[in-house]
Amino acid sequence: MSWEATIVTFTFACCATAHFVGMCITGILARHRVQYLSLVAVLAIFFGVIAIVAMFGENVASGNPGLLNPYMLLMLTVGTYLQSIYSLGIVMPGYLQWERMVRYASPIVFLAVVYIVAMYPFDNMTKVYSSAELFAHILSVDFILRIMAMLLGVYYVLNIVILPHRLAFRTVFPVSLIAYIVVLLLSVILYLYTALNYHPFLLCAYMVLFTVVNFFWVCHSMEMLIIKIPHPDITLTPDVSVEVEEIVAEDVPADEQRQADFNEANQRRYLQVQLWMQHNRDKWMSNGFTRDRLCDETGINRQLMLQCLRSQGHNNVHEYITAYRVQELKRLVARGDVCGVADTLVVGFGSIKTARLCFERIEGCDLDGYLAQRVRSAAEAS
Repeated sequence: MSWEATIVTFTFACCATAHFVGMCITGILARHRVQYLSLVAVLAIFFGVIAIVAMFGENVASGNPGLLNPYMLLMLTVGTYLQSIYSLGIVMPGYLQWERMVRYASPIVFLAVVYIVAMYPFDNMTKVYSSAELFAHILSVDFILRIMAMLLGVYYVLNIVILPHRLAFRTVFPVSLIAYIVVLLLSVILYLYTALNYHPFLLCAYMVLFTVVNFFWVCHSMEMLIIKIPHPDITLTPDVSVEVEEIVAEDVPADEQRQADFNEANQRRYLQVQLWMQHNRDKWMSNGFTRDRLCDETGINRQLMLQCLRSQGHNNVHEYITAYRVQELKRLVARGDVCGVADTLVVGFGSIKTARLCFERIEGCDLDGYLAQRVRSAAEAS
């Protein structure tokens, strides 16, 4: 096997493995959430096709399919169709149904049938290897159908945006979906360039980008699950009492006892910080209150502060302070003291933009929507 064939085989094998891993991850998620079923099916199809192609690395490396080979264009159309399915479900939850997806694929089936009938027997298929030959046959039935296949592939990508605007009264496209569409379009451009100027390494580059695009939704699904994990509880029961003096280890005990002392020290420091935060609301509600102020007020240095907060599930000191500000904001909203976004700065946020970002990161929902819902509820109650 030549070194070109080795590189092709290795690339396709790695891409197939990545799709297999993604299929397994989303398969676990699909057992509990039906929304991931389509993603599992798509990744399974891609895994099977790429794994089969990887077995023919020598043929791919030495192949010369010509310009706009119909089989390459067919793969483009089918691939973009499959890549658009799960994306439609992001903007229009509940849209994915087997019957609807079959109808959505009907243009591909129709075009494939027409091409088979028009080109039967397949000796009638035209192969071109130069731009001059391409323009000489550009008006033939063969190439008109190929161009239609190419345009259909681009249509499926653009339809991720077009279809929701047609069917949904209100459509909101998250930034992740916009980034996905941009990278998907770039991958289509690279594939079309490969179809016009074939080289096995160009195909390998496309396969890497193709895999990144498909694995994007796997990572996105995992991120959504992590976002929905409840944040650490910052409430403190009234009957909790804690001694705030620093623990000093004079005699180093055995490893297990030392670990227990370490955990106990973190717990006591955390309770110390909790008590201070809950009895000094006026200080941390100031915009000038920072991590260094918290360390100075509690007498705990930066390293130990971060250590004790992380032992209880907080990422860092900033997130810990933000969690208190968000909880205070919710309390003020419930009392009716905060009714608009401009009022949210009273809890210590530096700007309205910061308040929106922090609230969404902690609560997992939009601040403006939360305030509007609370105002409506209060109006209905009165």
